[in-house]
Amino acid sequence: QIRDLLSRTKKPGGLKVREDQQLGFYVDGLKSVPCENYAQIERLMEQGTKVRTTASTNMNASSSRSHMVITIQFKQVFLDRHLTKQSSINLVDLAGSERQKSSGSEGDRLREGSRVNLSLTNLGNVIR
Repeated sequence: QIRDLLSRTKKPGGLKVREDQQLGFYVDGLKSVPCENYAQIERLMEQGTKVRTTASTNMNASSSRSHMVITIQFKQVFLDRHLTKQSSINLVDLAGSERQKSSGSEGDRLREGSRVNLSLTNLGNVIR
């Protein structure tokens, strides 16, 4: 399920991934926040990190049970040439893979861990 970590409202069922000929793949309804400096970017990253899904396991007291993708888009405007350059960078923090035996997970934590492991496997299949 895809959630916007900067949005105060949670859409039931999460956000949907769409494809557009011009945009390529994108997340429909994802919040975009203009920033003027690094301090603003850092504040937003901390805000998003605070609302990520975490749980305690034997391996980690605050184990991330989710992946997080941060996209920073840069825009450079050359006023004298009436030219604009744009680029973007994606920062990805993946949830860690944990073996059930090592983590001691049961019930909900075990199901979450299984979903995390499956999503990491699927990501690995796509990247190859």
